[in-house]
Amino acid sequence: MIKRAAVLLPLLFAACQAPPPAEQEPVTREAINSQLPNRPYSQAMRVGKTYYFSGKLGVTEETLAMETGRIEAETRNIMESFRELFLELGVDFSDVVQGTVYLADVGHYGGMNQVYGEYFPNSPPARECIAAGQILSDGLVEISFVAVVSG
Repeated sequence: MIKRAAVLLPLLFAACQAPPPAEQEPVTREAINSQLPNRPYSQAMRVGKTYYFSGKLGVTEETLAMETGRIEAETRNIMESFRELFLELGVDFSDVVQGTVYLADVGHYGGMNQVYGEYFPNSPPARECIAAGQILSDGLVEISFVAVVSG
């Protein structure tokens, strides 16, 4: 016990003598478009310079009627919807660091991936793709992102 105290006391004394840590800016947190009727979530949350975007669906009456090319159409609808929201917030696809893709059927991976890749020609974000089985509103795909805005 005495040996332990002999080791701990100098460490405790050194810790007391250390300068206090530099003050950090308080991290701001902001809900974006949180007042969606009957939906207990926000389209995005901003925490500091990081944006967490909720999943978006691309299903429309038009895509539901499609015989071919539906996964590509839904994916493009989602990506264009993100483009509009990004413009509003000063975010760009190059700021995206993480993507999550949910597919109703893993067989749609190729079509989704082809369109998704058009929006990330250089340095694409990290991503996972999950075959979820069923997507809301009979959609084939849902996508969410995390973005970090520099500057």
